[in-house]
Amino acid sequence: MCSHDIRASTELKHHQRLERAAQQAQHFALLGRLAAGLSHEIRNPLGIIFLHIDLLEEELRDPMPESAAEITTAMTEIRTNLVRLDALVEDYLALVRVGVAQLDPADLGTLVTQWAQEMTAALAAHGMTLQLDAVGQLGLVAVHASTFRRVLVNLLDNARDAMPQGGTITLRGRRQGTTVQLDVEDTGPGIPPERSRQIFEPLYTTKPGGTGLGLYIVQEVMTAHGGQITVQSTVGAGTTFTLTLPLVESAETT
Repeated sequence: MCSHDIRASTELKHHQRLERAAQQAQHFALLGRLAAGLSHEIRNPLGIIFLHIDLLEEELRDPMPESAAEITTAMTEIRTNLVRLDALVEDYLALVRVGVAQLDPADLGTLVTQWAQEMTAALAAHGMTLQLDAVGQLGLVAVHASTFRRVLVNLLDNARDAMPQGGTITLRGRRQGTTVQLDVEDTGPGIPPERSRQIFEPLYTTKPGGTGLGLYIVQEVMTAHGGQITVQSTVGAGTTFTLTLPLVESAETT
């Protein structure tokens, strides 16, 4: 090998080391931001829970005619914030598991139908109608079920938050060649073009009390499953997130 080749090889290795170092620094910086976000987001519901526990103690020590209503309100607030904490924990667990999750073949239509049934009542309580369209024929994909479930939960939560007055969410399945696609379509106000380029960024949110993790986690989970997520939105006419995954059958027959 001539001196020019040696020098080029050395420069390439040096450049690769610098790239790896930059990627690691970026990764650790993101982890730090996420940890700070987690700390902040957990403290808020914990503070509300402790406050209402104190109120409960006061009401039970010195009952008043209105104590029953006060206790009911406090219990509702405690329950609401425990649900919020659980959702935060599940989001962060999904993010931690995403790189090491074992993927196993599963019928995506069966999973989506099951998860949709589990979520229908909670959505209905917010004035949402959940519709399924052709999800039964989606076919086999390689998934880590509990982590992938977080994708659907976060997208449905996102659609619900976009339609505080109620609306319709449609889960629509279809196959395209060697892939399968699942649309999550809402009838909300849509996403302005300038925001659609930022919604998958970690910690980006426009919602009061939002963590900015929901869609970022969806994107990370989809990438770990060898898939992708895209979005189409028209202001005033709703938003459609499309999940694309490779079919297991296509890999087995090639």
